[in-house]
Amino acid sequence: MRKRVLTAFLALCLLILTACSQIGTLVSEVTNPGEFPVEIEGVTIAARPSRVAVLSASLADVVLALGRETQLAAVPADCGQKALSTLQKVDPANTQAVVDLAPDLVLLDASQSGLAGPLTEAGLTVLPLAPAVDREDFERLYAQVSSALAGGGAGYDDGITVAQDVFTTLDDINRIVPKEKVVTACYLYDTESAAVTGDMLASTVMNYAGVTNIFRSLSGGVYDFDSLRVSNPDVIFCAPGVQETLLSDSRFANFVAVKNHRVFELDPSLVQWQGRTVVTLAYEISAAAFPELLEEQDPQDVDPIDEINSQVTAELSPSPSPSTVPSPSPAPAGDYTPLQLEDENDDVFRMQQRLEELGYLEGDYTGYFGEYTQTCVMIFQQLNGLEETGVADAETLTRLYSDQAIPATGAEGADTADTAGE
Repeated sequence: MRKRVLTAFLALCLLILTACSQIGTLVSEVTNPGEFPVEIEGVTIAARPSRVAVLSASLADVVLALGRETQLAAVPADCGQKALSTLQKVDPANTQAVVDLAPDLVLLDASQSGLAGPLTEAGLTVLPLAPAVDREDFERLYAQVSSALAGGGAGYDDGITVAQDVFTTLDDINRIVPKEKVVTACYLYDTESAAVTGDMLASTVMNYAGVTNIFRSLSGGVYDFDSLRVSNPDVIFCAPGVQETLLSDSRFANFVAVKNHRVFELDPSLVQWQGRTVVTLAYEISAAAFPELLEEQDPQDVDPIDEINSQVTAELSPSPSPSTVPSPSPAPAGDYTPLQLEDENDDVFRMQQRLEELGYLEGDYTGYFGEYTQTCVMIFQQLNGLEETGVADAETLTRLYSDQAIPATGAEGADTADTAGE
């Protein structure tokens, strides 16, 4: 029987994750109920709520991950999870419709905090919660939602456990994605300014899926086209409809992702929801970025679990350092003089030579540190986990000339059209 390794692995992870969550919820409800009243973000919840109106599809996804959906009375109209399809849909902006539900608790996303005032004035208990931005914050969000629905103590602990289970699955996915090279990527809501940035959980999930978000140093979900052009990602993920616009836009014609047919549409709900949907997001990203993980294996009677264990073991085993391009003769480690914009000397020339060998710089260079060289240095810093200052300080130069320097694999350097050679 033919098998797809990543698919089988994901199915196994989801099965274990679901079972652990259901068992944890059952035990807490039967033998160790949470404590009320409980205070969360300054809001006091007097007793266990049985009619909860969730006005955020992402928070509804979290409630579903916690196994607490039986306490829900209504969800927003854009809540598309099948398990919640029978619940009443409500327009979050329709205050009277929410009041008419007579919920004993209303959960809001922090971005909807403008709705809190009118609902509170109507006598409802309203709890706005900020979305998670990283692994630690993911535990905070789950602990808060679980405490609100199941009480402090046991409820809080249940939330932490489920959050950790979700990220354990992401850890497992991360173990089987290739590590031989850096694969850069982004998620675009449009072709002008909106994207997933480093202050969003989806950026963290991208990392677990094996790709580096080129906008991880940005915040607020906003990017500029020049930064996208310079970073030139290996893979572009985008909202439905954006792919067609992008492929018809001449500005993208020379992008690596476009040339290699690696532009993929992903539903924004996968990027925005913070329940177990984050595992689906990691799977979709890994499957697109590393199609070799989905290659069909030879039809043999092999246990798929054995295949998975072999891959995970291989990833965890020590492996030789990847071969790197030969480096020029640099100054002794730790004895570098910082190089910056408008410097012109042999040290700049040597640095440009090394950047060229690693694939970050294209075209002629003369030893003058111009804006193009500055951009190349920033890209090198970005892909090597350094602060993106554009100044080649001692830390940057030490990494640049070391065997651990990460080449710009697939990035084809920066665009050389305007200031090539400098």
